[in-house]
Amino acid sequence: MRHLPLLLLSALAGCAYTFNPSLPVHIKTLQIPVVENETLEPTLSQELTDALSERFIADNKLNVVSDNADAVLEGEIVEYQDRVFGFDNRQTADEYIVVMKVRMRLRDRVKNKDVWQEDGIQGRASYFVRGEGSGETLTSEEEARVVVIEQIVDVVLSKTVEGW
Repeated sequence: MRHLPLLLLSALAGCAYTFNPSLPVHIKTLQIPVVENETLEPTLSQELTDALSERFIADNKLNVVSDNADAVLEGEIVEYQDRVFGFDNRQTADEYIVVMKVRMRLRDRVKNKDVWQEDGIQGRASYFVRGEGSGETLTSEEEARVVVIEQIVDVVLSKTVEGW
């Protein structure tokens, strides 16, 4: 019984924690225009834009709309590389790495200011290329690209709705 006030105080202290996201409360809708592409990879813009849209819709914290939104998520793909990353014992390239770097910002249209801006959001994933019959699962640049895009989308979603 002597410890009851201490337990009560601990419980109340735990309840005092509040999560303070970076997203202003007046932002309820989000527009995601096609991400610009400064690389030579023609399909990247649509792949990243689709992934962002799908993830924000699934997250369901903001209503994704095509126009007149409270906020707009704008971005540019500034770098894309698919390069050799490792060699086998015969000095043949067998590991590659895909690196993609984007510049993103969330613009508050109501207050006409940026909520956040990041110039160096990056994703990277490696894949191995093996000859047929090696018994290993074959992977590709396309599979690594999916992982890289997911990494970037995770960062963008976190920065937008969680304030990280």
